[in-house]
Amino acid sequence: MTTAEANGIRTRIGPVQIAVILLALATASVHLYIFLIEGFLSGLSPEEQQGPIYQVLFAGNFFGYVTLLCALYLPIAPLARFRPVVRTIIIAMAIASIFSYYDVSFIDTIGNVTKIIEVLLIVMLTVDAALSWQGGARGVALAAAQLGIGAVVGYLMFLPLIPLI
Repeated sequence: MTTAEANGIRTRIGPVQIAVILLALATASVHLYIFLIEGFLSGLSPEEQQGPIYQVLFAGNFFGYVTLLCALYLPIAPLARFRPVVRTIIIAMAIASIFSYYDVSFIDTIGNVTKIIEVLLIVMLTVDAALSWQGGARGVALAAAQLGIGAVVGYLMFLPLIPLI
């Protein structure tokens, strides 16, 4: 029995984890696309490009999602105990991204699709949290706690961005 299994944390990759991986990679890819194609590689003059803060946010979202996804599912034993925290941080990033998108009020199809992906990512991360702990009611309670903390932290991450975006 591994340390992770002894702590009640499952490390297997099943359908829920595959969904989390695909959703996180999808939203990371969209953020990378916007950073590269609609940012400094757009061929537009610097005045017509996205502001530097947007480019930092898009690149940060890409690297954040990919790095946290690796921390969440790579089979590295010391990372196992941090998986609940990593899950909570991914939820917080997705919520901050959703708030930022609607605060900017630049609504388009790719943005709306990305926000749907991020909502699904939050749902699947919550399901993953509930399933990762053996013992039904405890897993659901811990998943609800991760979702609640992630929502609060995501909103708090968004607040300092308001004057910048």
